[in-house]
Amino acid sequence: MADPLNILMVTHHRRYRTTGRSQIIARHLVERGHKVTLMVTADERKFGTVESQWDGVRIIEAPDLLWGKLRSGWDPWALLNRMTCLGKEKPDYDLVHCFETRPTTIHPALVYAKKHNLPLLSDWNDWFGRGGIIEVLRPRWYQFLFGGFETYYEETFHPICDGTTAISTALVARGEALGIPSDRLCYLPGGTIPEAHVNRSKAECRSRFGLPLDIPMLGFASADSHLDMDLVLASLALVARKFPTIKLILTGHVHPSVLKLAAAYGVEANLLQTGYVPRDDLPWWLGCADVFLLPFPETVYNVGRWPNKVGLYMSLERPVVTNPHGDIKALIENHRVGLAAEVTAEDFAGKIITLIEKPEIACQLGRNGRKAAETTYNWKSLVVTLEEFYTRILSMDRNPRRRRSL
Repeated sequence: MADPLNILMVTHHRRYRTTGRSQIIARHLVERGHKVTLMVTADERKFGTVESQWDGVRIIEAPDLLWGKLRSGWDPWALLNRMTCLGKEKPDYDLVHCFETRPTTIHPALVYAKKHNLPLLSDWNDWFGRGGIIEVLRPRWYQFLFGGFETYYEETFHPICDGTTAISTALVARGEALGIPSDRLCYLPGGTIPEAHVNRSKAECRSRFGLPLDIPMLGFASADSHLDMDLVLASLALVARKFPTIKLILTGHVHPSVLKLAAAYGVEANLLQTGYVPRDDLPWWLGCADVFLLPFPETVYNVGRWPNKVGLYMSLERPVVTNPHGDIKALIENHRVGLAAEVTAEDFAGKIITLIEKPEIACQLGRNGRKAAETTYNWKSLVVTLEEFYTRILSMDRNPRRRRSL
């Protein structure tokens, strides 16, 4: 184990997202004996900072004047408060890890790291600008207001950090293309917490909600971003011809456009919408499914990300039907957690039907997924990789001139 470190983490995510990437990493680092302070955006507070403890992590909640999707790292008032707050922090940290490079995260982290001559690392957990998430998951007004800024901050500030953790191999490659040396990049995919996502039996889960055992059920988990649903619903329409009673469990807030698409394919009656469910109930709902769906066409936003839902799918010991692109291709090839289909409704539906009709194959793939969740993709393992990266960065000579030039 690495020597205990005192780590300052800065993220634009809100306090309530206690299952977010920075929070999970912070908690696992604390479990391994490190000291972590995590600066987050307060859920609603507009004035003043508040401190608290969460699973051993010291939390600093910084205010933000904006609301909704705008409360995500762009507010000058939030930036000023964060700079002021960090200006009062004792200079006893070993390094600073900034989660994404939005203005309210990178500027305070940059100033603090420069002032105290500390290594500054960034975490890159999505391909946001220039063809990425911003073009598919953000309204047009958001794209208009922040599109250029998103790309600028993404492509300018990761390269001037001392090290970068990236959630996908595509972002690692993008970092290298932007001039980040390979030894200053660390591939850190989304992880699993298998002990929190118990792999209960289908019968136990369906009994909890009064659902029948004699019909096939599919699962698709999301909070509010149901990507590539055209492929899912077109495939569902084909599967429903053979299994008319089949249900597709959709968690989270389902956008009206998805329901309109379902109506166009004639599968409205095959949808089972749960709405938002408490975190502890999510494994119960998804445990009702026989097969999980992960549409993953080869697009910029897909290859640039790691779909965190796949970790939940694997933990629940159910097989996945997906498309072999991005890092999901390696997952399927190396761990055999599901079946890979072409990006056509016919092939996607065919793979679903195979797993419904051949439960022995489905069970084996599910067991493979659970094994991968407990080992390779377990956050307990991934945090060891992060520790080793921290140690490597701390041992390297830094180039402060690059940082001072901005």
